[in-house]
Amino acid sequence: MTVQAVDVAVIGTGVIGLAAAHALLARGLTVTVFGLRPAAAPGQASAAAGAMLSLFSEVDADQSAERVELEVGQRLKSFARYPTWLDGLAAASGQPPVRLVDGTWVVATDAERADVAAIARAAHAASHPAEFHQGAAVDGLQPELTPATALWLPTEPSLDITKLLVALAAAVASHRNARWSEPAVTSVTPGHAALGLQCVDGTVVTCAQVVLSAGVGIPALLGDRAGELGVPPVLAGRGVSMVLGTPVAVEHTVRTPNAAFACGTHLVPRAGGAVYLGATNRLTLAPKLDGAATLDEVATLIGDATRIIDHRLAGAELLRTQVGYRPYTLDHLPLVGPTADPRVLLATATYRCGVLLAPLLADLVADEVTEPGSLACHPYRADRPMPVPKLPDLLTPAILRGLADHLAGPGARPGGAGSRQLPALLAAALPAALAEPDPTGAAMARLFARAPVPEILPSLLALAERLEARPCHIPPPRSSSPQPVSAASTPAT
Repeated sequence: MTVQAVDVAVIGTGVIGLAAAHALLARGLTVTVFGLRPAAAPGQASAAAGAMLSLFSEVDADQSAERVELEVGQRLKSFARYPTWLDGLAAASGQPPVRLVDGTWVVATDAERADVAAIARAAHAASHPAEFHQGAAVDGLQPELTPATALWLPTEPSLDITKLLVALAAAVASHRNARWSEPAVTSVTPGHAALGLQCVDGTVVTCAQVVLSAGVGIPALLGDRAGELGVPPVLAGRGVSMVLGTPVAVEHTVRTPNAAFACGTHLVPRAGGAVYLGATNRLTLAPKLDGAATLDEVATLIGDATRIIDHRLAGAELLRTQVGYRPYTLDHLPLVGPTADPRVLLATATYRCGVLLAPLLADLVADEVTEPGSLACHPYRADRPMPVPKLPDLLTPAILRGLADHLAGPGARPGGAGSRQLPALLAAALPAALAEPDPTGAAMARLFARAPVPEILPSLLALAERLEARPCHIPPPRSSSPQPVSAASTPAT
């Protein structure tokens, strides 16, 4: 059947989608939200998030000053909205106010001092405190190896994502101008008079405007129309996290700097004495939203946790394991605003900062819907130029160090000569491998073309390993006399 819809349809029930719906309702619009309730949505990034509001601790030493200014500036703009935003959610939802837990410790090895210094500079530039301490001074924690340094960020908080999603869902669902449709939308078709949304149950919904906040589901939702709409690639970063029942008392977030293409290992306090332990980050070109964590992902997750945060975590009770897929773009900035069809808007690709950026992105979307053209000059606008990098562009010293960290394995970051030699070897070997005219080189080149981002580098090496490990079939010699087999005569795999 066909349902004549409302002013705006929002596809996606993560923190960005629900925040956008809440903001649009506050502007007096009628809104239909499409998607499962957050707790029931498999693979959703929001439900699996640690919910650190990382104003500064996501800064890397190798980021340019301009990039740090851009990213930290937008995070601070969003954070400034948080007190009013949370109060409004409590009033609208009837739920208890979501509480911010102040304070983040960043603990680091000697090799990570530059990253910690960059985090401190970013905080000080924003007139926020950042205090250096001895590594042994962190809240009574007992790591296997004492950190070389620790940075205390008293104004960088965290929150309980489960409580935030409950409040957002209740605030939206209870609004008189809101509807909630759980059957998933499978396609979006721009028509002359209206947009058509095809649902999995056969329902066709028409609407005047649609906000796409379905994260890594957007490519499948748009299909071939993504190119027509000018939507850039939306990639998926698979993150595994765990919730632990543990005797380790954690009053504040404790984390390491970014490493191995992930946001560092982190412990975040949860209600009832539980802690959140997160999180891996692996580029995934074929997300399996209902898939479980692998043993390798769990081993990677706990490696630094026991080594540099607290060895007693090895004896913690595992309450649950979570898998979420973070959406991101080639330039690792969010996508907000209209596509080539101004009726189709994006609010997605927040990568590791979706919870922090939710109030800001919600307001930006609502501004664009009520005042078209509002985002024409915003750095997150969906139609911004996004050059596709070449492989040499990605082989910077910082990215190669991240790849070396990834290869070193859980809990073991390279040091000494190895930390210099392995990146140098990878810098020479990767371009040569992709340029080879053999099947392995061609396959690696095709894979890189699908996702030209730093996070693809481990996958390139894994692909080469799989292809080279395939058994080769060597045909018998044509004569009865044994013939030597050279490399050139061996059939390609």
